[in-house]
Amino acid sequence: MKMLDILMWVVGLAAAIFAIYSYYQFATFKGAGGNFDMQGGRNHLWMAIGATVVALACGIIYFVRHVNKEEEIHITQ
Repeated sequence: MKMLDILMWVVGLAAAIFAIYSYYQFATFKGAGGNFDMQGGRNHLWMAIGATVVALACGIIYFVRHVNKEEEIHITQ
């Protein structure tokens, strides 16, 4: 594995974990009165969408780099 591949895995996984956490924060956001308030957690939603885009971009970059790589098959008798 090359260094860029490892970097894409680490950044992609970190972004995916952060996106899940931010989506959770958005879904469970409580307002000042203690009630659920979907409008107040918009910053969490935008951060989650951005982290999702980063995670998808890392996945696409990783898999596009490995499309036409041929592996040598060693056949022994």
